[in-house]
Amino acid sequence: MSNEAKSALLAIGLPFAGVLGGIVVLSGSTAAVFGVPILFAWLFLWMPLTSLCLHLAWKLFDRTDFEAAERAESAAAGSGIGGQS
Repeated sequence: MSNEAKSALLAIGLPFAGVLGGIVVLSGSTAAVFGVPILFAWLFLWMPLTSLCLHLAWKLFDRTDFEAAERAESAAAGSGIGGQS
């Protein structure tokens, strides 16, 4: 599996499955967390978890490719290739 696919699964697939799975499993529940229905608490929990998944996808799979592209762009701009004057 390529790094792009792993990154997409971590950044998009995991939060999607977590939210959708929670809706399916918890939709009939009457439990509450601090007075908030558990389904809402689950959805609110996934807001920061989605940000965490995006951060981990960036750190684990995308950062090195981005940094290499930035270095190549800086080298090309520094040598006058493809840059604007």
